[in-house]
Amino acid sequence: MEEKKSGFGSRLLKILLAVLVPIVFLLLLVGLLLKLAGLNPIVEVKGLLFGNNAAQTFGGTSSNQITTLKQQIAAQQSTIKQLQSDNTSKSDQISQLNTQLQQAQAAASQKSSASASQAQTARDAVYAQTYRNMDPAKAAAIFEKLPTKQAAEYINMLDDKTKASILQNMPADKAAALTPLLQAQPAAASTSGTGSSSVSTSASSGTYP
Repeated sequence: MEEKKSGFGSRLLKILLAVLVPIVFLLLLVGLLLKLAGLNPIVEVKGLLFGNNAAQTFGGTSSNQITTLKQQIAAQQSTIKQLQSDNTSKSDQISQLNTQLQQAQAAASQKSSASASQAQTARDAVYAQTYRNMDPAKAAAIFEKLPTKQAAEYINMLDDKTKASILQNMPADKAAALTPLLQAQPAAASTSGTGSSSVSTSASSGTYP
């Protein structure tokens, strides 16, 4: 009796395997074909089992995700454009600040040069006035002690008549060395020194004590 039951069970198992194996193989083959056709086997199975509502729900979820991703991408692109615009604006501001700094440095340099030039002009005026008011013989003694180039620099600050008076009181060799370095005095300077030159002339004639 037990042999008959075991024989029946083995037959039933063989029948089930004979039925299930082709079904499983068929399902795998259908899934492969759907995959190759570009369809989602899971969606198709849900559509077959639960109708079109499940497929629409799944499809709607995918559509919502795609829409959300597109919105996120658009927001990121907008942020990138804003950052690029801010970077360009900052670069322009830096360029303008550099330009302003260069202009300020140039103005300061010009102002410094002008101040130095005015100071030098004021010193030259003091030197010239001092030597014009000095006795030509004493001025000649001072120039004789100075190096030739420096003496020429100072004597060229004077008007031509004062130059002549001083050179007359110099040794011949010193006067000869200074002569090639003499420069003509501008007309305005000569006019301004007319009164003082008359003093120098009178001094050369012996008016000074």
